[in-house]
Amino acid sequence: MLPIAAHAAAGELTPGGILDGKGMVVPLYGPPIFRPFDLGPMPVIAVPAAVVEPERGGVAADLPQTAQAKPEVKPEVKPEPAPAAEGKRGEPIGNGDYWLNYFYNIPRFFTAPTRFDTEDWIKTGAFVVVLGGAYLADESIHRFFKGHTNSFTDDLASIGYRLGDSKTIVAGAAAGYAAGYLLNDFRMRETSLLVLQSWALSAGASEGIKRLTGRERPNITDSHDNFDFLGGNGKSLPSGHATNAFSAATVIAEQYGDVVWVAPAAYGLASLVAWSRLNDNAHWTSDLVFGAGLGYAIGKVVTHFSPFREQTGMTAMPLPVSGQGGGMQLGFRF
Repeated sequence: MLPIAAHAAAGELTPGGILDGKGMVVPLYGPPIFRPFDLGPMPVIAVPAAVVEPERGGVAADLPQTAQAKPEVKPEVKPEPAPAAEGKRGEPIGNGDYWLNYFYNIPRFFTAPTRFDTEDWIKTGAFVVVLGGAYLADESIHRFFKGHTNSFTDDLASIGYRLGDSKTIVAGAAAGYAAGYLLNDFRMRETSLLVLQSWALSAGASEGIKRLTGRERPNITDSHDNFDFLGGNGKSLPSGHATNAFSAATVIAEQYGDVVWVAPAAYGLASLVAWSRLNDNAHWTSDLVFGAGLGYAIGKVVTHFSPFREQTGMTAMPLPVSGQGGGMQLGFRF
């Protein structure tokens, strides 16, 4: 049987993880979910190594039977290895898990309530209340906007319309990835890919719900309850622009949560997109609230299961002990 170091040097894939010459990564929790808390240096558990003899069925042998006094051995102090250069990371666009998530995130979205905690249910309840209030106020807000538009609001709404358009979001994601490549900024590249994925899921979801509900737009009828489920041509619920904008804004806000101005700016622009659809008399208020909530939820799922986030779990690596053979070092990151 080869010693651990020999397996590590060979870079073999073992049932417990991957030995790459520096350590063995042993994931515990499957796909990454949340960025782990920074609790400082990882706790280490030193486990004495045993000499394994194949002819004895892999039973540890040659372990001391009685406690014996041994001279104190000072651990050898080695300089910490320099962190790996970011440029050596794999190109994000080649990450297979990212492309699989275009499919895996669909069932994850529909099963998300099974993973809700108390805070999630409170937020969901608050959203339902706001959506109900928006539905009741649909016609009043519709009449207000019909009498309070002008050239300035129309020009501003034109900007909002373009920001929420699918072509703008796709082009923006492509430009963001190119800029991240030129600047060697991995977070920018990863964010651009997540925005693209979030847009794809949002566009598919909003189009499917439009066909399901068949709600007429306010520029066709003054009644907000004209639904023709599964058979109508109406495409008012939800607002595709609002869904697109809030899904992209959520991804950006999650990815740059450490930059205080990013979330307000992202959600502010998404709100401009939603407002523009009221100014243009293209959607009811409840269409926009529903679309914003849908986009937010999709953006959360996409970032929640992002393959680019650091994974929690356990690492293991050989721990040589001078004069005592060796052992195994286990580290846990929460």
